[in-house]
Amino acid sequence: MSLTYFMPTRVVWGPGSLDGVGPATHGLGCRNVLVVTDPVIGKQAFFARVLDSLRAAGLETALFDACGIDARLAHIDEQAARCRAERIDGIVCVGGGSVMCTGKGVAIVAANGTTLRDHLGAGNFDRPALPMVMVPTTAGSGSEVSQFTIVKDEERHLKLLAGGPLSFPAVAVLDPAVLATLPRSAAVLPAVDALTHAIEAYLSDLASPLTDALALESARLQAASMRASILDGDETARADNLLASAMSNIACGNARLSHAHALSLPLEGHLDLAHPLGVGTLVPWTMAHNAAAVPAKGRRLAEALGADVAGLTDTQAVEAGVAALFRLYDDIGFARHLTPDHLPPERCAEMARLAVPGLYAPQTPPHIDEDTHIVAPAARPMTVAQATRIYERCLGR
Repeated sequence: MSLTYFMPTRVVWGPGSLDGVGPATHGLGCRNVLVVTDPVIGKQAFFARVLDSLRAAGLETALFDACGIDARLAHIDEQAARCRAERIDGIVCVGGGSVMCTGKGVAIVAANGTTLRDHLGAGNFDRPALPMVMVPTTAGSGSEVSQFTIVKDEERHLKLLAGGPLSFPAVAVLDPAVLATLPRSAAVLPAVDALTHAIEAYLSDLASPLTDALALESARLQAASMRASILDGDETARADNLLASAMSNIACGNARLSHAHALSLPLEGHLDLAHPLGVGTLVPWTMAHNAAAVPAKGRRLAEALGADVAGLTDTQAVEAGVAALFRLYDDIGFARHLTPDHLPPERCAEMARLAVPGLYAPQTPPHIDEDTHIVAPAARPMTVAQATRIYERCLGR
């Protein structure tokens, strides 16, 4: 095996780390930064702490606080033009995945010109993105340590990827204080998203001993702490979940994302399904599908998720892992199944065909039938027919 592992983001973790955002940003050579957030986060006390830290470090700040559920091409291009006009030299993101993806897109376009459409795909730009400092406010997307941004093209009903080695954030600041005011309902979806990243990275065919160590420990840490973090508000558990979220994205940043994300894309683009709801509902079934090809890993993953696998066959161990995942879902209030409103049953086969390119194919194959493989790095290939069946199982059928 040959291995290339690259993760240049500096991770600062623990209570009180918010107050270091200003010095960290100043230390990157930034003097005039765009702060990216959303209307809800912008009203929180911890957001004021971030602004105070930036200003105390002598930085000028501009604000964009109109991020929504998804990162949008129009927002990115508008704010990139603003950065060039106002000589902004750094980006500070305070928010969840859509906020960080927006800021990352702005950083790419501001440094490279034109629009984000011209830089879609992996590594499709030549200049380093503007320096970025990320403050995630959910234990979820892991975008704070990712080179990629995911944006929604509302005209074509697609989720699009851009990024590469030149667009890693410089610093990620993980302070559990940001989770203290997060409602339980708002904590559940990002947490399931983060756990999905760990599971997919571990069962990728691009996995390595390095990514396996991160992904498996991230899954274990999340399964052990998620209930206390979400249900009890335990600060130690919150801190563990924030760190585990970053760990899982460091893992999938190198091992990539697999079938749950590929199958979720058309649901998000064509049916407006929330990303964590899509990947979280899909991953028990894609996990079972892929673990069948790597039974030893399936057993270890089941144990990490809290299953007792002593005396079980490999097949039974994987089933126990899926059951443990469903118990976690039940405890934190995440639905096991989609409803027909989320995914009309008659559209399952259509969605499976639309899922073929996944996140990483440059274009859709010209001919797709039931034996066509979904493009995703995975331990076991998946056909369109198998994907259709997984959608049906997500509906409880």
